[in-house]
Amino acid sequence: MELVIPLRGSAPGPDGRRLDPALAPWRSAVAASADACMLLAADTRIVATSRATRQVLGLRADIDYAMPRFLDAGLRFLDFSAGAHPLVDSELARLAPVQALQTDALERTLMRIEHRGGHRTFDVTASPLHSPPRLDAIGSLAFLTPIGPA
Repeated sequence: MELVIPLRGSAPGPDGRRLDPALAPWRSAVAASADACMLLAADTRIVATSRATRQVLGLRADIDYAMPRFLDAGLRFLDFSAGAHPLVDSELARLAPVQALQTDALERTLMRIEHRGGHRTFDVTASPLHSPPRLDAIGSLAFLTPIGPA
């Protein structure tokens, strides 16, 4: 079952793969960044990741070409209980990179994932990106700061 997250913008193109041209400079900046950051398109596809992001999240090297949706990228998002249970759909929609697209505002959350048999926690800050004169966000830029030991 696919999680449907209501977003303001529609998918960019009939096949859902064409990128908004206004994301091109952001995509280049993220790909070249030394910081752990990622770029999502308006439909939540991951369109760019920095090398640091791929390392700390354990993402495949070809993720920027495959462009999966953020919630379908193979990450297992966990709650903060002692049992580290998988997040339910309503909680997944509140992760900062997705929430920034929904609210059109700067968002910040903690995110816990299963990583190499353990758990990793990140402080995530995400900002919606705009391309005037359009009012809706064309994507979101998220920065991830690992918290605690690797």
